[in-house]
Amino acid sequence: MPGKVSIIGAAGTLGSCAAYAVATQGLCDELVLFDINENLLKCHVLDLETAVTSIRKVRVRAAESDKDLSGSHVVIIAAGAPWRFIESRMELLRDSLPIIKEVAQKVKAYCPQAVVITATNPVDPLNYGMVLLTGMDRKQFIGYSFNDSFRFRMMAARRLKVDSTSVEGLTIGEHGSHQVMLFSTLRVNGNPVDLPEDEKQKIRDEVPKALQAYESLGTGRTTGWTSAVGLSDIVSAVVNDSGRVLPASVTLNGEYGYSGLSASVPVKLEKDGVREIIVLQLPPEEEQSVRESLTYLKEVCQSVEDLLKPSKRLD
Repeated sequence: MPGKVSIIGAAGTLGSCAAYAVATQGLCDELVLFDINENLLKCHVLDLETAVTSIRKVRVRAAESDKDLSGSHVVIIAAGAPWRFIESRMELLRDSLPIIKEVAQKVKAYCPQAVVITATNPVDPLNYGMVLLTGMDRKQFIGYSFNDSFRFRMMAARRLKVDSTSVEGLTIGEHGSHQVMLFSTLRVNGNPVDLPEDEKQKIRDEVPKALQAYESLGTGRTTGWTSAVGLSDIVSAVVNDSGRVLPASVTLNGEYGYSGLSASVPVKLEKDGVREIIVLQLPPEEEQSVRESLTYLKEVCQSVEDLLKPSKRLD
């Protein structure tokens, strides 16, 4: 049943859009918003309170202190370093790791039972960092990567000239340039689709253009509305204990033959977080691509371990 959801970094594009989706869908009884930009945060609270007045019984409020995390069933981390031009999400690792370190301390102190969804980029190593820093159960930590599967479905629908709502398909591995579109999971109205290799490559070639399109505009805005759709799906699966299978970045411990890293894979979600990691049987070429993606992430997550050693300074 819906309880308390807290969003850290709620005044930004991603956090405020997520707050709107969670509140208007009634996915909690209490929504607590955290941000260092106090006036902008208060503005969002005033607006959201009015927005839900006639449709949902949700209490929306700005946090007064870190103690307001207490009792949270779900915590969404949307806080990140100030915007700068990047070519890869991994460029944000050193910028965002100190923020994650601070958040991890607060989560462990005030809501160690919470399910924590990290939406701050780069998602995979930061989700892994949350597990390392808190020492909590890995099943409580979910990295947000659903947008990759959304884009895969959108691009496939365009190539196939079909309604995107009829398309299913998963993207796994890194939430970034090493992601793997699983064409073996592609379905239209539930039916498998067999695309020639040249068509598959055309869809793959669209991947780097997504980040470039946002960065080239120089607005500092990220995928707020897209992420809000996926985040609300994940929150819904958790608070309703639904068992729904969705793609998410989770820490692996032998699954897919890897340990010591976080990567996007299909997972079954429940009230305590990840109930089960689904290990897919893939055709050889996709299996090889997944291994390459996970090998890359293993190296990145090793660097997180190195950065978090006491001898290393993050500030």
